[in-house]
Amino acid sequence: MDWNTIYPGPEPPTEAELAAYVETPLWTELVHYLSQAYHTDPVCTYSTCSMGRGWNVKYRAGGAALCTLYPGAGAFVCLIVAGCRLASAVEQRLPTLSPGTQRLWKETRPMSNGVRWLSLEVGSSEVLEDVKALLALKRKPNRTR
Repeated sequence: MDWNTIYPGPEPPTEAELAAYVETPLWTELVHYLSQAYHTDPVCTYSTCSMGRGWNVKYRAGGAALCTLYPGAGAFVCLIVAGCRLASAVEQRLPTLSPGTQRLWKETRPMSNGVRWLSLEVGSSEVLEDVKALLALKRKPNRTR
C-alpha cells in the first residue's frame, strides 16, 4: 500500500511504524548510527515536494541539516545536500566510494550556487557505508553517547 495512504497525517508515523514499513535492516542500522554518531534525534515532517511527498525523517547536527530519509516500501532514499566545501572533499574521497555512488555523484549536476542534492537509494550495505562516509565528510561523528 502507498505510504501516503497509510500515513496521510496529521499524526506522524512512529519510529516503529517507519521501520516496519521500510522493512530493511539498513534503515534500522542508519537510524541507530545517526543517533549514536551525531547525537541527533529524528524529526518527522510532512512534505508536499515532488522528491518524496509524505512523511520524511530529517536529521540535524550542530544546528545544520545532516540528511533527510525518504521511506519506501522495502527501501529508502537518503538525501544529502552537498555544498561547495563538501563537494571538494567528496571529489577527493570519490575513488573509495562504490561505483554506483561514484556514478550518481558524477551525474548529479551542481545547481547555480554549487550545491548538489545527492539522493542515494540505500539498498545495500555498500551504499549504507557510502552514506556514512559522506556524512562524516559533512560533519565529523562524535560517538560518545
